Amino acid sequence: MLAKGPTVFFGRSLTAVCAITFMAACATEPVVPPTPLEQFKAETSIQRNWKKSYGDVRRERFTPYVNNGVVYVADNAGTVRSLDQQTGKPGWTRSLDVRLGSGVSGAADQIYVSSIDGEIYALQAGSGETLWQTAASSEVLVPVSAGFGVVIVRSADGRIASLDIATGEERWSITHTPPALTINGYSRPYLLDGGVLVGLDDGRLIALNASTGKTIWETIVSLPSGRSEVERLVDIDANILTDNEAIYIVNYRGKLARIEPAKGQIQWTLPMSSTAGIAQTDELIVVVDELDVVHGVEKASGRVLWSQEAMKGRRLNRPAINNDMVLVGDKQGVLHGLALDDGRLIARNTSFDGAVGNPVTSDDVVFLQFSDGAVSALTFKQ
Repeated sequence: MLAKGPTVFFGRSLTAVCAITFMAACATEPVVPPTPLEQFKAETSIQRNWKKSYGDVRRERFTPYVNNGVVYVADNAGTVRSLDQQTGKPGWTRSLDVRLGSGVSGAADQIYVSSIDGEIYALQAGSGETLWQTAASSEVLVPVSAGFGVVIVRSADGRIASLDIATGEERWSITHTPPALTINGYSRPYLLDGGVLVGLDDGRLIALNASTGKTIWETIVSLPSGRSEVERLVDIDANILTDNEAIYIVNYRGKLARIEPAKGQIQWTLPMSSTAGIAQTDELIVVVDELDVVHGVEKASGRVLWSQEAMKGRRLNRPAINNDMVLVGDKQGVLHGLALDDGRLIARNTSFDGAVGNPVTSDDVVFLQFSDGAVSALTFKQ
């Protein structure tokens, strides 16, 4: 029964009661065994350009960061590496001698990693040299967000801090105390020019002034409901997306929503439960729901255009889009390709040994990091 469902925590602290809570959460969800792989006519082949094997990561939040022809990866043991994007040839390797809690992020000529003890490291992208190091208030479970001259760190205790990108010195911080019962995880802050979007564990989306940390607006995506604390979980753990017209967000046991960016007004909502996340094109939002059904939703109206149930129960990660194909990886080590227009299965690769992490796309190449430590670059051929 424990194969499906989010890990739940009281006050973000792992205690003996967590196992009881976890089972309680699962008991409220339909138990869905992994759907067997069905046969289909492959229209696209998934080809591996290169593969490198490194230390275990175990968590799907370890994803590569790709910038300027270089792939940056990290592992649990605290080793950070650079690889050539085209060939996978190793560049520099840096051992920080700490246990890292999430993958790599970056901006300009700096990359960032964080430890399970809440230490943030800024490394020079070309050499791996440490530029600065600073302490967050607690463990950091998602990569920091960087850009527009700032670094935004979100800690597991609900603290959000802005750091100077050159020195790591704190500019401002705010704290939103998490509910007593939450899912183990949270969404990564989304940086805009002059603003920061943060999805909270109580179902709210807030927009902050990037210079001061003051709240510009807040919007309730969905309200907690139900008698038990488990039933009232409405965490926003999935990634936040924007385009030139709106903000798109989904939460657990709540809604997929399109939000107007100036004042935070909700334009449409669709009942949805997701912690895996979303991807987008100019016209479409692709979302993986809590039962591992993949949906294509029209941006303008919120209308569901297609749904694909062939991966139900396979514990999918966040989707990615490569040209006209939706890519989703599962915990059984399979990468699935769906047609963007109607969600039909068009590609599959079952040759991986570890659970598939969140796909990262760059220049028509997809980069994956697996739970067994492997890193691969994939291309696609019709």
